[in-house]
Amino acid sequence: MKSVTVAYFDGKVSTRQEVVLTLDGEVVTIRGKGVDLAYPVASLRIPPGVGSVRRTVRLPDGGVCELEDAELLAGLERVCGGKNAVHLLHRWERSLPLALAALAMIALVVVLFLRYGVPTLARHAAFALPAATEGTIGRESLATLDRLLMKPSTLSKERRAELTALFQRLAGPAGGAAGYRLEFRSCPAIGANAIALPAGIVIITDDLVELAKQDDEIAAILAHELGHVRGRHILRHVLQSSVAGLVVATLTGDLVSITSLAATLPTVLVDASFSREFEREADDAALAWMKSAGVPPRRYAEILGRLQAQLDVRHGKKAGGSHPARNYLSTHPDTGERIRRILGSI
Repeated sequence: MKSVTVAYFDGKVSTRQEVVLTLDGEVVTIRGKGVDLAYPVASLRIPPGVGSVRRTVRLPDGGVCELEDAELLAGLERVCGGKNAVHLLHRWERSLPLALAALAMIALVVVLFLRYGVPTLARHAAFALPAATEGTIGRESLATLDRLLMKPSTLSKERRAELTALFQRLAGPAGGAAGYRLEFRSCPAIGANAIALPAGIVIITDDLVELAKQDDEIAAILAHELGHVRGRHILRHVLQSSVAGLVVATLTGDLVSITSLAATLPTVLVDASFSREFEREADDAALAWMKSAGVPPRRYAEILGRLQAQLDVRHGKKAGGSHPARNYLSTHPDTGERIRRILGSI
């Protein structure tokens, strides 16, 4: 049995009274001037402590006792069965090493979520997006690019018809059914480039057509972009760049949070770099087509090398300028590694 003097509030008025609280087995008694109460310990509630704030014991009738006696508090918690959890919490709270360990665990969880969780959620959200919504995003993105960056192509009608037919062969029946289409644009600001938009829209610039020495090289680039389209890499990349919107869209199915990204998608497409995973998937799609069509993979490596050489020259000319030079490889990094991988598949 243990007794201590505590502050007692009856829960009806704010008057504070000094009383004696006694723990006797599994019964608590509270006695003082005009106060004579008894309760089973199991009926009491002992809220977790917060820092050095005085602990309280809440009584079944709404009263409250404030106490500082650690031994009595431990006895009450032991009888209530809450000692282990509360003791661990206080120990963790007061220990700098344990607090740092908790911080490290949180950091690890965040890193793992960003590395594995976010890509998984992005894939789920991108493939769950209705075709009509994806189509709207693709059309709005193309319109924005036309308004801000691109001009009508200067290629001849016959040349555009040849490359459109090539694109349709690459896309296949499934691509035709899905409404995949090739768009031709002139855009000196980004040079030789091909851009895959949502809904199967692929843009190819006049500079890229002029840079290619043969149509097999253009076909390889288009097959690569179709790999981005089929893997929905564009949407996944944008979603991964907007973690908050991604989580909301995935958990609630709120398509507004996804379609609102259409306004920023053109900027992301011009400035962003795809992940190595996305690039490898798109390169694999290009290589698979080339092997099935009997086109040597070195054709793909050759145009990538030419694009890299052009990019190096453009960067050299723009050195010290206010706007960095851009071409197809500005958004497709690790060119040397990719070329080695392509040639290694021969």
